[in-house]
Amino acid sequence: TWTVRENDTLGDLAVDLDVPGGWPALYELNREAIGEDPDLIQPGLVLRLPS
Repeated sequence: TWTVRENDTLGDLAVDLDVPGGWPALYELNREAIGEDPDLIQPGLVLRLPS
């Protein structure tokens, strides 16, 4: 898992954490927690990462 920090973006996290499929894959895995706008992730949100 990853806990979102201030200024994190799905795109940056996908690159930094080497997520297969990039930010869209990270978003799909966490869509329920993130909501409809992948550009709005809040600090403290815990994201699941692909295994």
